[in-house]
Amino acid sequence: MTTRGLVATLMIGFTSILLSSASLSAPPRFTPVDELHHIHGLAVDPYDPMILYIATHGGLVRLVGGQGWEYVGESRSDLMGFTIHPSQRGVMYVSGHPDLGSHLPNPIGVMVSRDGGQSWQPVALAGKVDLHAMTMGADGHTLFGWNVTGSPGLYRVSVTDGTWARVDAKGIQDVFGVAAHPVDSNTLLAGTREGLVVSWDSGLTWSPISKTLSGIQVTAVAFHPKNPRILYAYAARSDLGLIRSEDEGQQWKSLGFFLGEKDAVNVFAISPHRPEKIYISTFTSDLYQSNDGGKQWQPLLRHGKPVKP
Repeated sequence: MTTRGLVATLMIGFTSILLSSASLSAPPRFTPVDELHHIHGLAVDPYDPMILYIATHGGLVRLVGGQGWEYVGESRSDLMGFTIHPSQRGVMYVSGHPDLGSHLPNPIGVMVSRDGGQSWQPVALAGKVDLHAMTMGADGHTLFGWNVTGSPGLYRVSVTDGTWARVDAKGIQDVFGVAAHPVDSNTLLAGTREGLVVSWDSGLTWSPISKTLSGIQVTAVAFHPKNPRILYAYAARSDLGLIRSEDEGQQWKSLGFFLGEKDAVNVFAISPHRPEKIYISTFTSDLYQSNDGGKQWQPLLRHGKPVKP
């Protein structure tokens, strides 16, 4: 074979490989949505401040630029738990139940997406756990979640190799939400029916963080992403509601946002780009945003339907 013929053959082969690769990687799919059902998770994209991810009963939704609502990918699984990796682009984790017609086990255990929610792969505990609260530890490798089925309780999952353990978790029950300290891998917060509790040992033991919240339902909790001394929580009592602490949870101040007896905040999302920008969702699928650290709130959804500006 001549040199020219060899080059031509190589170019044909290389082109075939490129075409084959292109056919295997489908373009990202986004589908407009005009109503959301049952919000269970929120997260601001750590690489794009304009994107808010919303985990719902009907799949993953994203809000782009405060206006465009769209389903991400083709999966419509019921996402009961959701968390996004703080430093790996496009990586996020879910738990919940498969959509109709899916061949996934029920519950789905822990699944990962590495392409911003377009596709999902199993990590661990398929068919065993339904994690209704999830958070990624500060080490970026350990996922914590509260399971409500089978053997309920706190689970710790390595997202590196899929190994897992059910943590003894003394001093905690009836969990609404969990939050991992942004720097200290051993520190976790949890909102429960009996108050706000803290663990300093990766979930093994828990204790009340403040007498102020003892015996009060705390339905959501979050760390400030830049200053972990600042905490946010929602306490279901009229004189508290949305509250903020600036001393790691010892003292709390109400922000004057209370949803009444029939609703409560269930998830926080604080922007890692501008921490004064906060999103909250409620059990009735309302969604609000604040641009001033929680002093004023703008509704984005009412009972799952977008609010027109």
